[in-house]
Amino acid sequence: MPHLSIVIPVYNEEACLPHLVGTLDGFLQRFDRSAEIILVDDGSSDRSRALMAELVQARPNFRIVGLRVNLGQTSAMAVGLHVAQGEIIVFMDADLQNDPDDIPRLLDKLDEGYDLVSGWRKNRQDRTFTRKFPSRIANLIIGWVTGVRVHDYGCTLKAYRSRIVKPLPLYSDMHRFLPALCSQSGARITEIVVNHRPRTLGSSKYGLDRVFKVVMDLAVIKMILTFSDRPMHYFGLVSLCFLGFTGVTFGMWAWNMAEGWREGTVILPSVIVLFFCCFLYFLFLGLLADLVVRVRRREGSELARASVVEVG
Repeated sequence: MPHLSIVIPVYNEEACLPHLVGTLDGFLQRFDRSAEIILVDDGSSDRSRALMAELVQARPNFRIVGLRVNLGQTSAMAVGLHVAQGEIIVFMDADLQNDPDDIPRLLDKLDEGYDLVSGWRKNRQDRTFTRKFPSRIANLIIGWVTGVRVHDYGCTLKAYRSRIVKPLPLYSDMHRFLPALCSQSGARITEIVVNHRPRTLGSSKYGLDRVFKVVMDLAVIKMILTFSDRPMHYFGLVSLCFLGFTGVTFGMWAWNMAEGWREGTVILPSVIVLFFCCFLYFLFLGLLADLVVRVRRREGSELARASVVEVG
């Protein structure tokens, strides 16, 4: 079993692959621990998959995993995470902007007792308006919402202890929130400055259109971190808001009735019924979610008791 697994999602990086594989091969020759490199083809539409197969034929430390269709970076990372066998897992990009020579420094930091070491592209070699500025704003917002202050959530180059990251469910664009998700299990998190090189081959697959996905995923992450053990608090708060809307609308309807305004007496009763139904919906949804959490917690407690072994 290798000590280190390096997982690299690949999507239409035909121009970068020869340099990437050559650079990683040189890194493995200098690296003093056992390692494997997993290239995950995310349904590339160019020759990336065939080229990878050619390049790794005589390199036993390389493995290739391919997805039938393009599912996105998070899904590719989840697949690589599933097949990785190392005690330590490092993610990095295939665009040659991450430097493999930073990996030993990440591992040295892990050896100090940390569970996750995040790379910080302090001197980022990207366009200011479309990449650097939105990224800074996003990092500030994510840190404020999740409570996990990391300078560079978007940096793929991070090192994780396998036992911390493997149980995490990854979907949508959740890969950028991995530090926040790991913090839920009590992971010790730190960061170091890493090298970031300008992109000279291929083209970026990301733009400002990902902002909407990040915002939606951030709302989900906030709910997971804050209310996963007490969902009734979340849904109960929403249901109380609708109950308040119901009360305000009922007051408007009663005032219209007293004043003899027929227009309000026709529309407002329907609005009152709608708001009250929303109140009942979120109330019972919260009760159901709370019941599910209690059942899962009980099952977890029983499993923990069944796993206890007396020592001495």
